[in-house]
Amino acid sequence: MRSRSARLLAPAALAVAAVGASLTSATAGTPPETTIKPASLERGENPAVPQLLGKTILDGDLRIKVAAEEVQLLGRSGDEYVVLVYPRNGSARVQRVAADGDRETIIKNVDGDTLLSRDGQQVFESVVSTDARTVVTVRDADSGDREARRTFRGYLRVLDADNGRAILGASSPGRTFRWKTGTGGIVKIAGREGYFADIHADRFATFVGTGESACSTLSSLPPQAEVLWHSCQQAVTAASPNGRRLVTQNIYSDGPVGDLQVSGDHGRLLAGYDTSGYFGRVAFETNRAVLVQAYGTKKAAIVRCVLGECDRASRLIDAP
Repeated sequence: MRSRSARLLAPAALAVAAVGASLTSATAGTPPETTIKPASLERGENPAVPQLLGKTILDGDLRIKVAAEEVQLLGRSGDEYVVLVYPRNGSARVQRVAADGDRETIIKNVDGDTLLSRDGQQVFESVVSTDARTVVTVRDADSGDREARRTFRGYLRVLDADNGRAILGASSPGRTFRWKTGTGGIVKIAGREGYFADIHADRFATFVGTGESACSTLSSLPPQAEVLWHSCQQAVTAASPNGRRLVTQNIYSDGPVGDLQVSGDHGRLLAGYDTSGYFGRVAFETNRAVLVQAYGTKKAAIVRCVLGECDRASRLIDAP
């Protein structure tokens, strides 16, 4: 979760049938599309990785309600959770939340996109300045102390980070590069704008072209840097832990997303999902199971799907 606006995992054998998911007809060789209706799905196991439902953090049997006007879950840090909260009055701030609900503010007055490194050790904040530059500040995720700050040319986002390394994607000019926050070292990965990266899955994706002619290319990270998939219809949203499955959405999506696809890392379509409302954050729970925030017309829930079989991984709440 890198901005305030909405963008964009379970046992391997899913015993529950897709009671609340209807299948539309498919052309030969194309998997049917599953229509997800949260209120009709049978209840399955709780999510095995941290998720956010409304203003409640879900992690296995743990449920933590966060009192704020709006909440974003950045991830787990040790035995606690790091969230971005928007109070009813005042600036956004980053807080640590303990299992008992106790909260501590570590960063005040957050103005840009935020990301927690996968190891839970660093918080990145990217702020675009008026002169087409982006200032990235790195802070300790426990204390909030500043560890690094650097100004980059163009409009830039931190796509992923882990163990003192970050993958960044930028436009004007378009490029993707690795930044070692401790030493300041920078290594160019691609001469195109990166929009997705998953260091653990060894995958990153870039845009080729602009506007209505834009396409997407998925590659493994250097040193291999092998091109795996190219599409002018779909853009990558999430990758499985082993990098062999992807969740994608329409590359031209603008606003709430109502259709998602699951594909192999070379582009073979495995499943499709749609809903009468829209989908929020999506993540892989395992190499096969996908968790997605599904918002119907009246109810919302965290839904788990393994290809065409889906269940509900949370209670139902009223859709906003």
